[in-house]
Amino acid sequence: MKYIKSYIPNVFLLFIMSIFLPFLCSAESVVRNENGSLVIENRDFKYEVTPQGRNLHFIDKATGKDYLDSSAESYAATVTVAGTDYLVNSVVLKGSRLKFFFESSGVSAEINVEGNQEGVIFEIIKVVGDVEAFNFLNIPLTLEGVPNEPFATCALSMNLETHVRQLPALQTHLWATCYNRFGMEGAKITLIGTPMEDILPRIRAVMQNAEDIPYSTAGGAWAKMSEEGRGSYHFNYGSLTEETVDEWIEMCSSVGFNQIDNHGGGKDFFKFGSLELNPEKWPDGWEHFKRINKRLHDAGISSIFHTYAFFIDKNSKYVTPVPSEDLAYFRTFTLAESMSDTDTVIVVNESTENISTLTGFLVQNSRTLKIGNELIEFDAVTKTPPYKFTGCKRGLNGTRVASHRVNEKAHHLKEMFGLFVADPESDLFVEIAHNHARIVNENNFDGIYLDAIDGSRILADKEYYWYYSTKFVIEIMKALDRPVGMEMSMMEHHWWHYRSRWQAWDTPRRGFKNFIDFHSDNINGGLLLPMHLGWWLNFTWGPPQAERTFPDDIEYLCCKMIGHDAGLSLLGGVSEKEVTKYPSFRRLNAIIKQYEGLRHEKYFGEDIKKLLRQPGKEFTLFQENDASWNFKPVVYHKQKVLGINQPSSSWIVDNGFDSQPVKFRIESLMSVKSYDDPDNIVLADFSASDEFSNTGAAEGVSGEIIHSNEKTLDGESGGIFKANNSGVSPRNGSWICMKKEFEPWLDLSQHKALGVWIKGDGNGEILDFRHGGPFHLSHGAIAGHYVKIDFIGWRYFELVELESSEFTNYIWDNSSVMGNLYQSHHTWMDFKSINEFQLWYNNLPEGKESNCIIGPVKAIPMISGIIENPSIKIGEEIITLQVTLESGMYIEFKSVEDCKLYGANGEFIENVPVQGKIPVLKNGRNHVSFTGNSPTGINPRIQVTVMSEGKPLNNTHLH
Repeated sequence: MKYIKSYIPNVFLLFIMSIFLPFLCSAESVVRNENGSLVIENRDFKYEVTPQGRNLHFIDKATGKDYLDSSAESYAATVTVAGTDYLVNSVVLKGSRLKFFFESSGVSAEINVEGNQEGVIFEIIKVVGDVEAFNFLNIPLTLEGVPNEPFATCALSMNLETHVRQLPALQTHLWATCYNRFGMEGAKITLIGTPMEDILPRIRAVMQNAEDIPYSTAGGAWAKMSEEGRGSYHFNYGSLTEETVDEWIEMCSSVGFNQIDNHGGGKDFFKFGSLELNPEKWPDGWEHFKRINKRLHDAGISSIFHTYAFFIDKNSKYVTPVPSEDLAYFRTFTLAESMSDTDTVIVVNESTENISTLTGFLVQNSRTLKIGNELIEFDAVTKTPPYKFTGCKRGLNGTRVASHRVNEKAHHLKEMFGLFVADPESDLFVEIAHNHARIVNENNFDGIYLDAIDGSRILADKEYYWYYSTKFVIEIMKALDRPVGMEMSMMEHHWWHYRSRWQAWDTPRRGFKNFIDFHSDNINGGLLLPMHLGWWLNFTWGPPQAERTFPDDIEYLCCKMIGHDAGLSLLGGVSEKEVTKYPSFRRLNAIIKQYEGLRHEKYFGEDIKKLLRQPGKEFTLFQENDASWNFKPVVYHKQKVLGINQPSSSWIVDNGFDSQPVKFRIESLMSVKSYDDPDNIVLADFSASDEFSNTGAAEGVSGEIIHSNEKTLDGESGGIFKANNSGVSPRNGSWICMKKEFEPWLDLSQHKALGVWIKGDGNGEILDFRHGGPFHLSHGAIAGHYVKIDFIGWRYFELVELESSEFTNYIWDNSSVMGNLYQSHHTWMDFKSINEFQLWYNNLPEGKESNCIIGPVKAIPMISGIIENPSIKIGEEIITLQVTLESGMYIEFKSVEDCKLYGANGEFIENVPVQGKIPVLKNGRNHVSFTGNSPTGINPRIQVTVMSEGKPLNNTHLH
């Protein structure tokens, strides 16, 4: 070798070294002993632990700032043995390896630590001992994980077996664990600490060289480099065919969208799991979509393949006529007796005590047993021996009815979303993943939406489900022949590398602007992915649960879209049939199209976008005299008038802009029958001491409901709801809940409103009246009605529309903000099945007893109301609109020449004649009042929206 080397020209030596030296030096020694501590350091950060494994520092070397969260002691590693966690108590460095020892567990482990240009690599070499889990990285930080910080950190899992909880790209707790179930040796992470501007390039470099995790240039660290993730799409549920392609292209054009999401699951589309197209409608199979996608691409429209991940249609080939052996099941029973092919009772050895018969879209349960090749649906179970499944329907889903012998196994199949699921350890699980990739590859789809993957916990226990859902995603990625955009209905660590955008939420049905603010909040800004503000659906008149979508709601949404450069997705409301039936949709779609065109054109610069992003701030788009586009700030002052001559019929509007002629909207809301109507249903009369139970309260809050002998103004007795707030909890989180349960459940489908007398104490607390429904039917819907106790003495309240916009101003129970947001803004209450009624307090004053008397609470039918000649008075000026409004109608008044009456579906009815001088909305406080005539004697309920606008934004902000 020396002989050969001596004859190699020097220039050639330099050439060889230039090629191989970077590889020889790519793995650097980054760990050492220093001043009695262990130090792991690269060019950007310095991580220091004691020889006992206690974390000391995590320092950004550029600034010297220590980001370790030292508010409590933390240790570098932990093992779990027989359900008990053991902290590391000794760390020894040998070469590039760290050897960990764990208290009295007898466990030891070796980790190799090396560095490269991107970060520091931790790889488990050996674990000695009977270990269930090994948490080999644990560094809590003070970073907030938001893009405006100077320093960024991220632990990247380098294989499927390594569990990192937090999502890339910006993390606040560097944490990684491996499990004996999946194998520990070889578990590996790359730890990155870098200036914020370098975090995505570093991740790209790491993932391009990852051996076990495929990367995608359409997602993750590449996502912001592509326009695809900023696109907007319309949903197709099966009506897009070769004959209707042109219609769909026109629909996309009508809202300025450039993508279509093809959502399967319908009977005339494709089945989940097997992904079979309906052969009657699609005789050429997926070749139809290959041709469709070609035409869409020619029109500049992308096509997304939308499935329910690993869930399986009950009528797919994996279920009927012969069910797959790979269908997942909760547990297995053993037949205690043989069964004939006509038996409707199944006797088993194992206990059925804990078997539930409740099923629902979001419920993980089924009433299906698989015995041999037969599926059987049971109606009930016995809770004591002999254990039986009863009321059985045989040969479910087209499977063959058969007799079954004693000791045969009966598998209780897993189900969610009304679908079965593949066993995650089976070949079928992988086959379904590969089905996805094959269809995308062969038919030129541009993206995949893995919906229902938020049901991943059905796959395995809480500690392990992430592994199997990630396995499914990675199997798809491995089988794709090109990068495509990807979305999922939830997120795990590895999936981030494939996500092309983030934050598609279910559509709000009420409280739109409040929901949009939460949606666009930067709580997920650390993902550094393009934002998406769908899913969205416009609504017409639908009390009491759905609020009507108005142009200002759409402008609010579209301003946030421009501000965040976020796309939108529409669930419907775009087809010619829909916009003809609901004319308001056509007007709203035109607004969306105008905004989308400007967004894609990047018409506005960052200064304007920054203003548009502000939560709660509203703007309206208009054209200047030179045809350029600009915005004006606007405010929409809403007031619900609960009746003529009621206190709510007079209010203050504080106009922060210059004086201007008033503009307003008047909506005629639903009225209710009288409180003493014999058809009313009494929900609570407070006559029994145990009628309500205390289900919980915020810390420092106590209370009770007792019977009251004081009569309402209607002469009925009620209850006293007392509560005290010691001040431990914030005022807006000083809640207490009292609950009454109904057995049997109540059908309030014809009694959706409430009537109640309340004697207020004037303390400003919030009294919330809520219906409750079983989760499998109402999915946790929050159907609340707020009354602010800012009055003293008796008042009668008609409560109709569900509260939404004020809900998130308060902290309620211990539920997550996200969960409460969905349940209050999105979820429907099933009024046919009401199983409880709740009374809540919140916003209780500190150190002062709140004491309201509540009369009998009655469920009352809604009825249509009428109001004639509604009038708006500001100061001494009054304007009267010469028109009759029925519930569901509304008026848009912009000027004497522009005053229009619309119907419940947004259809134009007539131009409204106006009497009187247009009142001026002055700068500052304005006293506003509403009046009108009610010819039927039914109390009319009205919502008035007073509109004010400011000066145009400075044109220098335009791009």
